[in-house]
Amino acid sequence: MKRSMLSALVVLMALGFLCQTATTASAEEKYPSKQINWYLHSSAGGGSDIFSRMVALPLRKILKAQIVISTMSGGSGARMLNHLIGEPADGYTIVTLTNSNLAAIARGTTKATRDDLVGIARGCYDPQSMVISTKGKYKSIQDVLAAAKSSPGKVKIGVAHMASIDHVAAHALGKAAGVKFEYVPFKSGGEIIVALLGNIIDMGVLNPSEFIGQYEAGNLKPVVFLVAERLKDFKDTPTAKELGYDVEMATWRGVAVRKGTPAPIVKKLRDAFQKSMKSKIYKSYLADNSMGPESILTGEEWDAFLDKKMPVWRDSMKELGYIKKK
Repeated sequence: MKRSMLSALVVLMALGFLCQTATTASAEEKYPSKQINWYLHSSAGGGSDIFSRMVALPLRKILKAQIVISTMSGGSGARMLNHLIGEPADGYTIVTLTNSNLAAIARGTTKATRDDLVGIARGCYDPQSMVISTKGKYKSIQDVLAAAKSSPGKVKIGVAHMASIDHVAAHALGKAAGVKFEYVPFKSGGEIIVALLGNIIDMGVLNPSEFIGQYEAGNLKPVVFLVAERLKDFKDTPTAKELGYDVEMATWRGVAVRKGTPAPIVKKLRDAFQKSMKSKIYKSYLADNSMGPESILTGEEWDAFLDKKMPVWRDSMKELGYIKKK
C-alpha cells in the first residue's frame, strides 16, 4: 500500500514538473503576449528619452507588441533599478541604462548590483560637450575657464544629476584646467537647455543629441568637446585635448533586463533591438546627432562593456567623495 502511494506521488510530481515546463516553454514561445514596460530615469526631452523613443519606433513593429515608455526618476536611476529587480524576470520590464546608473550601483544607493542586470544592446555613444548660450556673457571655453579661475566656485555648470557622467565630465575638465565650478543639478538635458536659455546657469554639459535643435536655431553653441578628434558636424569647435586638457568623456545608453530572464526571451529581445538599430530611422537618428555605427554593441559585447566600466565608476565616485575611501 505504501509502495503504491509512493509511486503515485512520484507520478504526480513528474506530471507537475512536466506541466510547469510546458507552461514556461509556452510563455517563452508566445513572448511578447502583453505590454512591455520600458523605464528610464531621466525626464522628457533628454538624451535618454530621445534614444529610447527612437529605438521603440521600429521595435514595436518588430516585436508586434505595445511598448510603454515611462520616466521613473530618483537617485540617478536608483529607484528605477530597485523597481526592475522587484519585477518578475520575464522580459516585460526593461530599462534604459546609462553611466549614471552604474554610479548609483557603485555608491550603493540602489539594492541592485551589476550582477542583477543582463545587457540587451547598447545604442548610443554620445560625445560630452560644454555648451553655452549665444546670448550669455561668455563667448568661449577660454572665457568660462578664466572666470572660474578668478572666481573659484562661482561659475555655474548645469549637470543632469549629481554623481552622473555630466558631473564627472565637468569635474574632470575643471581638474585638468585647475579650476573649480559650482554644479547645478537638473533632471535631464532638456532642463539644462531651459536653464541655459534663461541665463540661470553659465554653461551646461550636454550631448549633441540634446542641444542640436537649439544649436540649429542659433540659441546655443558648444564651446568644447571631450573627444579625441573634432566632430565633422562641429568642425569649428575645439576638443579638450587641443586645448591641452587630456579629458575624454561620452554618454552611453543601452537597454537591460533583470537577471534570470529566460535565455530564449533575452535572445529574442537582443535580436529585435539589433534589427531596430539597423533600421533607416535609427541610423538617421545616429547620423543627425554626430554618432555612428560604433555606438551599437550586441548583447554579449554590451555586457562585457558594462563589466569593464563598473570599476571605473567605483573609482570616479571615490574621487568625488561619494564613496568613503578605506
